[in-house]
This record gives sequence, structure tokens and C-alpha cells, in this order.
Amino acid sequence: MDGFELEKVQPGKGLVESGDESALRRLFDRAKRGADITVGFLGGSITQGAVATDDTLCYAYRVYDWFVRTFPRSRFTYVNAGIGATDSEYGAARVAEDLLSSHPDFVLMEFAVNDGCDDHYLETYEGCVRQILKSGPDVALVLMNNVFYNEGGSAERIHRQVARHYKLPALSMRTTIFDAILAGRIVKEDITPDDLHPNDAGHKLVADIICSYLESVVCGHVSDGSYGNELPTPISPDRYENSIKYDNRNSDPVIVSMQGFKPDITPRRAVRDCFRYGYSARETGAYVEYEVEGSCIAIQFKRTVDLPAPVARVTVDGDEDNAVILDANFDQTWGDFLALTDIYSSDRPTVHRVRLEVTESHPDDKGDFYLAGIIVSGS
Repeated sequence: MDGFELEKVQPGKGLVESGDESALRRLFDRAKRGADITVGFLGGSITQGAVATDDTLCYAYRVYDWFVRTFPRSRFTYVNAGIGATDSEYGAARVAEDLLSSHPDFVLMEFAVNDGCDDHYLETYEGCVRQILKSGPDVALVLMNNVFYNEGGSAERIHRQVARHYKLPALSMRTTIFDAILAGRIVKEDITPDDLHPNDAGHKLVADIICSYLESVVCGHVSDGSYGNELPTPISPDRYENSIKYDNRNSDPVIVSMQGFKPDITPRRAVRDCFRYGYSARETGAYVEYEVEGSCIAIQFKRTVDLPAPVARVTVDGDEDNAVILDANFDQTWGDFLALTDIYSSDRPTVHRVRLEVTESHPDDKGDFYLAGIIVSGS
């Protein structure tokens, strides 16, 4: 996309929440002086770079490259913590390991097409935001909302509520790219093959809208509503500010008993290599039992396109009436899916016994039931 194409989407309409830009200004001042800067991204498949023909052509890398070109005196580190088909609930459980462990100076977060537009996702999204803002006094956080290009849907409404509450800049692809499609200025098929994931041209357009906003801050646009060093009171129950995923690296203290499940010790090569460090079992009757303390509990497991696959059943505190079935058979064609299933929620943290058991297997199963982990929030 050239400058004319960018003009078609009216990038100035992309800033839907102006927020407080003082952290960005301090970041740019450090970059002008030649400081070492880490640029990080957290999100789903679009952030990971799905459909882009090369990792350097995704929007995240293009934004990182804008930093490199704009501030030649600085040395920049790129951290892409995007994982396809994941939402802000999983983001709250992994942001510390996948992103904050790199001590980012700049973070762009995007979950608008994977989150639902409801109170649950407002809370999980806020949990991510609070963890990022508490990670350092000078972290500059910008929120970004992608969109379904066929009908304009996303979780932008609730994400903007969080942005307003924390005075964070928020950008929208609905008020820019989607509006341009509706007006006939952009042909949808030129930028996305599936009404969701941008192709190379689409990724460039997304990046150009983001970079256009960053340029406006560099060039002196002023907007400052700082909340100071203390975060405001949460607008949700705030159970996802404290969220942890237990896999085979850290679950020994919470596993009560296990039979038939084997740990996966294959090293993870990258953040997107998400089927790692779990437990797998093939035989009916294999089980694992946890004792955990928290308000909200979820199970992560692999749903596979290699059919057939085993099926498991999970109970909390022996409550058979509310048992949850975890079916590893996935009827889509785009690949294996890291499923996250909520199994318990309450207003206060208490200790719970969680039992997961393989209840159905088949002689011709193509693989195991893969338990990626148990996520406990609100401890």
C-alpha cells in the first residue's frame, strides 16, 4: 500500500480513544537519545502474523521496523507474543512469561477479534492491561482493535471501556479499514483472503495506520490525562490480574495424583509453539487430579484435526452434575486448536479439587489427549 492507499482509510480516524500519551513521549525521548528499547506485541493470530508470507511482513514487525527507521541512534529488540486462536483470558495467564519477562518499553495489545464482547472478556482484558501497566513505571501501552471485515464485528466496545478507564490510546481498524471497505474506497478481497486475517497488503495497511498515529505523537500532538503512579480502581471484579497457568514445569505443588498421563518435555522453540510442556494420555481411565486455590479455573487442551482422538471429562470438587466434557476431536480444517474451557467461576478464592479423566478412546486414535495445562485466576 502506498500513501494514496493509506489516505483512502483516513488514518486520522483510527484513534478512537486518545488517552494519555506521556509514556509514549518519554519513550520517544529515550529513543532519540539512543537508549536500548524493547518493542513488544501481545495478541492472537493477526499479531502472530497469520497469512503474511513472511514474518517480516506482518503488521507487528512493520511497526517494529518503524521504530528502527525513526530512531536510528537506538538499538531495538522485537518481541512478538502473538499466538493464533487465543484470547485475553489466556493472555492474562501468559503475559508475564511471554512478554513481560523481556521488560518491554512499548507494548501494543490486540484481542478484539478473539474476545467476546461481554463482561467476562472486559475482565480478562483488564487483567492483561493491569499486569502490563504494573510491569514498569515507563511502559507505553497502546491498544489496537482489529475487525471482521465482512460484518464489522469485534470486542472493540468493551476494550474501549478499559482504554478510557486507564487513559490509554486505542486504535481501530473498524473506523478506518472497515469503513473504507463499506465506502468502496478499499476492495476487501485485496487485503484479506478470509474476511479476517490480513494478507501482506492488509498487514501493511494495519501497520501504516498504527505508525501514522505514532508519527503524530512524535510530531507533537498533545494529549495527557495521566493517572500518575497509581492505577485506578478496577472496573471489573479483577480476578485476572492474578492468573497462572500450571503445566509440567510448575505443577508439582498442585498435582495430588496422576495415572496414565506423561509429561511433554520437548523444548518450546518460540512463543507460537504452544503445544509444549503439557501432559498426554491415550488410554481410557488415565487421570490427573489437582488441588488449586482461586476464583476461576480453566482447562487448556489440544483439539486436533487428526481424527479420531480421545475425549476427557473434568469435575470440580466431585460435582458430577456439572461435569464438563473435553472433546479433542476438532472438525475444522485450519489446524490444531489450543482450546481453553472455563470449568469454574466464583466471587472469592477457595481451594478446589479438579479431576480430569480420559473417558473415551479408540483403537484407531491418531494421537493422545493433550492436556496443555490448568489456568487458575483470582488467587
